[in-house]
Amino acid sequence: MRKRLIGKAFAIAMSGAMVLTATPVTANIFHVAHIVKAADDAQQDEWTYCYVGLTWAEYWANEGVYNANDTSSSDVEDSHYEKDKGGYDVVTRATTNHGLHRGSFQGNAVIKAKASDDTTKEFSVSHWSKDGKKFYQSSTDATGVSYAKGTITDTDGTQYKLTSYEVKGTKYVPVKVKTTDLDALKANHTVVENGGTLVGGYGENQLKSYQKTANVTANTYGLKTATKQEDGSFIFSARSNEGTESGVKDEALKEATGVTPNLRSGDAVGSYGETLRLDLNGDYSDLGANLQSVKWTFYGDDSTYTTPVKTYGTKFAADNWMHKSMGIQLGLTESYRSELPNGTDGTGYWNVTIYGLGYEDASYDVEVTKDGISENVTPSEAVDTSALQALVDSVKKMNSADYTTASWKEVEGELAEAEEELAKSAHYESMVNEAYTHLKAAVDALEKVKKTPSNTATPVPTATPVPTNSPDKKNDSVKKDTGKTDVSKLASVKIKKAVSKKKKTAQITWKKVSGATGYEVRYSLKKSMKKSKTKSVKNVQKVVIKKLKAGKTYYIQVRAVKTESGKKSVGKWSSVKKVKVKK
Repeated sequence: MRKRLIGKAFAIAMSGAMVLTATPVTANIFHVAHIVKAADDAQQDEWTYCYVGLTWAEYWANEGVYNANDTSSSDVEDSHYEKDKGGYDVVTRATTNHGLHRGSFQGNAVIKAKASDDTTKEFSVSHWSKDGKKFYQSSTDATGVSYAKGTITDTDGTQYKLTSYEVKGTKYVPVKVKTTDLDALKANHTVVENGGTLVGGYGENQLKSYQKTANVTANTYGLKTATKQEDGSFIFSARSNEGTESGVKDEALKEATGVTPNLRSGDAVGSYGETLRLDLNGDYSDLGANLQSVKWTFYGDDSTYTTPVKTYGTKFAADNWMHKSMGIQLGLTESYRSELPNGTDGTGYWNVTIYGLGYEDASYDVEVTKDGISENVTPSEAVDTSALQALVDSVKKMNSADYTTASWKEVEGELAEAEEELAKSAHYESMVNEAYTHLKAAVDALEKVKKTPSNTATPVPTATPVPTNSPDKKNDSVKKDTGKTDVSKLASVKIKKAVSKKKKTAQITWKKVSGATGYEVRYSLKKSMKKSKTKSVKNVQKVVIKKLKAGKTYYIQVRAVKTESGKKSVGKWSSVKKVKVKK
């Protein structure tokens, strides 16, 4: 293009020199120089639209967040015994058992590893295989590198042990850059031009992987402008949300729908060192696969959300995590990047904004009370691990052959995490509770292998159905939850309300589940559902629980039950609702 413009400029100039014979040639040459410069300036104004991988500091630099340029590290260990209380450094708290893939959905990630002879190697991570057994080093990598619980087997057979996992930044940021600066940008950043492949995510239960084609234009939502500096480096502008296109070929700009924000409180906060935590439940699979970064804005006591006090930018996987069945977990982690303003404790009004590839920003307003702020506690030998230990012991007695391979794999992963927690000499209560909840959820989701009955077997008589309670009697009963029932394909229950209108009672209502013949409601003073009691009701969507402790907070879950031909099956437990009992 530039050659054509310059050639045309010379042609015009020399034509002028031939016509204007009275003008000295030198004057015409001077005129040529001006035309060439104009052509060059026109070239300078041409833009290239593409995706660029940015470090956290580069991404947040012009987004108005606190301490955006701080990449220093801290020597203080977090609750996972990792040094991730610094600024926008690249340490992350992913585990060796699982979690690496969940931290690199949209991240520029690097695995550092060491062989038995102390040889070290770095592996770049583009994306993961659907079974989590391999990672790929680029979008065009067809071979991959094997990975299993911290052991990396390279393509030449050499084995390494993971020493650190670093998510350096986000990898697909839509950017416009002057075409003349494109090569310089490519020299220091990973660039995917239009028509190139975007690949990421991870296929695990509700989590999804993706492969897309880049199509960035001047009308792409969230577009940043890259500007080259005199020293050759680049700065990146704030995101522009004026565009209406997704930046993905054949995809319209998406809006996050079917996602339910769940502000956590009590012992549900602090498992990963976070001060505040907001989970996204519901239909989160696609948003999770495309989620890039999260901004938290604190408004103090301003309920109108008009005047922000402080704004914070977060990073994967220190502040944000994914779970295959429990949702997207967003935290504001205690660190240099998220120090609360002097004189405040975090209680008040917050806005949480999610940025995602091909998505409009999803924004949620929440009010945080004292119960929503994690206490700055230290690990203790006095933390009660008996419930977790009992659950681990019971799982070890189970026969894996009775369950499908996929569902048992989930149990194995959570079991490894639980045993790793139990092996510690001191514990954070939040981490013990988290390990219990995750393992119990995996056990509840187990799918039994369907066994083909023998042709010679004696037919078993059909059991007499258990009669329902007569209308003039109580239709419910309280019992201990044994968990010894078959998991069916009944849909999960969605709790509508959990309120306490009368002293020492709680009223729970929920949405009807198709095919259910009844429901079970379990309640406990512990978020982990330790020492829970279960109340069974026939096919109604409301129950009143009596004889509760006045002034105490109870945690509630509901699941659907189907009794057919004397055989009982159950659905998955619902998300947890809490209710404070009226005094």
